Amino acid sequence: MVKILKTLANHSPLRKRKSKSKTTTIRLLQWNILADGLGEDGFLATEFSPIFESADAKSKSYSANEFMKLVREAKLADTASGMTNKFSKLKGEEKKLKKMKTSAEGYLELKESVATLKEETNKSELVKLKNKFRNSPQLEKVDREILDWSKRFDRIKQIVLQADPDVITFQEIDHVQQFLVDKDFSAKYTCMVDSSKTYKPPNYTENKGNDDLSPDKYFQHILNSRAAFAPKSYSNAYLFRSKRDGKASDIDDDGCAIFWKKEILKPVELGFLRVPSDTEKSEAVLALTLQHLETDMTFNVITTHLPSGDEPKKELERLAVLNNPSARWTARRICFDDTSWKELPYENNADFVGITSYVKYFAQRKDTQTIFALDANSRPSFPPIKPASSSSETNVWGTILRDTGLESIWVQSSCLKITGEPINPPKPFVVSVNKMRGPSSNQPSKIGEHQLELIDHVFTNGTTSKLFNSVALNSKELVPTAPLLYKSKEGEAELNLYPSSKMPSDHLPVVVDISLETHTHVSLLHFTQL
Repeated sequence: MVKILKTLANHSPLRKRKSKSKTTTIRLLQWNILADGLGEDGFLATEFSPIFESADAKSKSYSANEFMKLVREAKLADTASGMTNKFSKLKGEEKKLKKMKTSAEGYLELKESVATLKEETNKSELVKLKNKFRNSPQLEKVDREILDWSKRFDRIKQIVLQADPDVITFQEIDHVQQFLVDKDFSAKYTCMVDSSKTYKPPNYTENKGNDDLSPDKYFQHILNSRAAFAPKSYSNAYLFRSKRDGKASDIDDDGCAIFWKKEILKPVELGFLRVPSDTEKSEAVLALTLQHLETDMTFNVITTHLPSGDEPKKELERLAVLNNPSARWTARRICFDDTSWKELPYENNADFVGITSYVKYFAQRKDTQTIFALDANSRPSFPPIKPASSSSETNVWGTILRDTGLESIWVQSSCLKITGEPINPPKPFVVSVNKMRGPSSNQPSKIGEHQLELIDHVFTNGTTSKLFNSVALNSKELVPTAPLLYKSKEGEAELNLYPSSKMPSDHLPVVVDISLETHTHVSLLHFTQL
């Protein structure tokens, strides 16, 4: 894969035929905003320090540095003893047990194994740490003052409005309705291609066959909603909010959404590529074509959210959704014909075999340009691995660059080399996430797991891009945007974890101005494996 990337570095991935062109700048805000339903899981912050073990007047307290040292040492101890592997095994066996019938062969043995693993993992240093700080007022304050959705929504809205993007790509949004009815936000932005429609969360029943987002109804429901929103059906965000909020009418799945500035942009096409699934759950890649009202330029915006996880098998899972010719991929779209929205098949009987082929389809369209924004859950330096669909090793970063012909804004803006290496070696950690779960997390195995990496990406065939390093909320407060640069995981990085009272998500927003040419014809160069 390194040889392929060096080839890409030596030759521009785009060949442009000469034609008259006009340049229009589009400001994009790309952001995984951390779903309300997924937000209350013990995310760690040290801004309320010193940190006490409990509310008892004689309780021992720790400075932020001392507390982080405790977390780090507990994580190292569990890793060295093999306890973290036992946590992983326990999680896998619990999932198997949940799906098994009590009468099934091997059920009792598996149940006994789960019980044994629970007993063993209860001796974990991370579990001891969790119990030690179970009643810490400062950690409880994180849940109340930082992770509470009402506070996070207000902060997200404030940052977005001050950034003033033309287009917004959200991941993990499970409050589409709230954004659409908010007076300040909806005055500028919408995700509804048909303004006569009103967005409503899906209806789930005890009979899953009647659910709005059951597998056989998923596509028709998201097309009929006329919303640029691709929900994950039967999502954990919906499940966790249902348990917390009961039967509140606004409970929704999380998913990807595209909002645009109503006064300057008009939607002309909305499409979805459904990700193959052998379960009841469905999700889709979202594609929207917008027309600039002043210049008549049209451009495509595509967004998605790849599977999470740092293990090699998770990178293989991500690669399988980028390119998997053996799976059954389906795509549908609606187009505006000056009077109404109608469903039309994709041109030339387009045959999609994964997300990158879908993006490539838009990138190759004449007289239009493309922006692909996503939470890839994969850093550019992720160790290359050989997927089933390829004869050579690759990773998500290399696959997207190679298969779509688009360029990364991180490269265009001189944050990274095309190989994914940092431009500034003294600060090798170029990041869009800086998060860690603490003792109050319900997932002990993830306590102390410091995720400091660049997993939010924007790719484009626009000519140039200009990043913003902050958003000014007022004359005194600047909110940082991606990427941030750090020397190491210890010290400054672990004392400035997100979410925080200033940053309402575990991801930093990406704010970038992208120059798009109105009449540029683009053809992909084909690179062979070296």
